[in-house]
Amino acid sequence: MTPRRPEFASPATGRACARGNEPVTILLTRDSLSRFITCFWSVIVPSFSLWTSAFAGFVRTRQALSYVQRARRKLTGRRLDGFEGSVPRAIPHTIWIYWDTGEASAPPLVQACIASWREKNPGWTVTVLDRDSAPGLSELPMAPGDIAVQSYADLLRLRLLTRFGGVWVDATTFCLRPLDHWLPMLAQSGFFAFTWTAADRWFIWPNVPRKITNWFLASEPGGAVITAWEARSLAYWKGRRVPHVYYWPHLMWDFMTLTNWKFRRGAAALPQIGCFGPHLVHDHVQNGRDPDRVRAALTGGAVPFQKLRWNWPAPDLARATEVLPELAEYAAPSPSASLSS
Repeated sequence: MTPRRPEFASPATGRACARGNEPVTILLTRDSLSRFITCFWSVIVPSFSLWTSAFAGFVRTRQALSYVQRARRKLTGRRLDGFEGSVPRAIPHTIWIYWDTGEASAPPLVQACIASWREKNPGWTVTVLDRDSAPGLSELPMAPGDIAVQSYADLLRLRLLTRFGGVWVDATTFCLRPLDHWLPMLAQSGFFAFTWTAADRWFIWPNVPRKITNWFLASEPGGAVITAWEARSLAYWKGRRVPHVYYWPHLMWDFMTLTNWKFRRGAAALPQIGCFGPHLVHDHVQNGRDPDRVRAALTGGAVPFQKLRWNWPAPDLARATEVLPELAEYAAPSPSASLSS
């Protein structure tokens, strides 16, 4: 008996296409064809995807590198010892604050901020400098009156931390948590500053893009990062009285990470802790957030302090007090609202 050849029919027309004298019709629909292909590849090709193959190659490469390093260690007897570079650094227990006209004549909100650092950090020395006391201690090449007070304060913090170490806080920062509860972990490399991360950079848009902030800085004395930052900043101000931009120290940081590989390596050790948390009250004043939600965030333990404005008018200060009740006794607005600290 002669076997009959199959006859294939088009799924669209259903018409048979004879192959042989006695055809047998087998309808190849789209579903049956799909099942056939799936079955075929399951037999021919092992069950894996492209990314798992790439991952396997990645693993093998790392393993090979480890084998090479082990062989090198056996041949040379050399062992890596990075203790000095990895051991957590200690930050001196000094808090530096500057207010040009002195603490006694500072606006009420500034006095509240300074008091908060003393209250929350009894084991730390809080040193408040002014235009009279800062020059003798810092020995900067310029006097407070030679350049704008903001630019002088920018240079002053770099000089103080390079020489003495400690923590610099702007006079408009209000402490919520003791430094000993959170700073040692973040400043293990000998330096710490908050950064504008991709998640919170919207808060300063469309202002000048920048990575670092300097209203809170912590450093060991003579640290590589703070020393290089200070040296380049002083060189920038040599013979200069006005900066190119208000945020010049922040952009100097960004410029140095691009042009100085040693500085870039030190900056890479900085934990990326965003700046929006310290601006929760500021954001509430600007945008009128849900007060309960803001208060919950402030008391949840993740926010160590708040960056405020000393010259908020009465309505703004009242809104700030709504979520930060500690400001209630200092609710009198500043007589001037033309400048910000």
